[in-house]
Amino acid sequence: MTAPFSYTTTYLLDKSHFRECYTETVKSKAPGNAYFKSIILGVGGLILVFFTDVNPYAAWFVAVLGGVEALSVYYHQSWWIARQMFSKTANTEVTLTIDEEGVASRTAQGELRITWEEITAVTATELGWVLEHKLGRNYISNSCLDKEAAAFFNR
Repeated sequence: MTAPFSYTTTYLLDKSHFRECYTETVKSKAPGNAYFKSIILGVGGLILVFFTDVNPYAAWFVAVLGGVEALSVYYHQSWWIARQMFSKTANTEVTLTIDEEGVASRTAQGELRITWEEITAVTATELGWVLEHKLGRNYISNSCLDKEAAAFFNR
């Protein structure tokens, strides 16, 4: 009879961890699709400026809004990481526990426990694991797992 599996480790929620989480979990769109809204807003605004009698301030607002949208697409990763670094969990230690019941993480701010029944998919990425459940997605980096814990996800 084998003993039940249990693995506990700690890691730091630092900038490199947040960068890895972003690159491994965010599903990026094709460049044309990502900038589609900004192109439509920019071109539409310029058409309003040059070819209609619409209030010029409103027309320029729409055109500039297209530029702001393009910047938000271009700097999406940087902005997301900056928001995480300003959160109260930044640079705190996380205690991760993986066992037969599920996955639990504990910080000074609180605890999250996800049971295996709640997890709908476990996807291997190049650098870790994405756990999908009804409340969203969580990422676990291979850098904080040993070989046995990684093999447990792979079963």
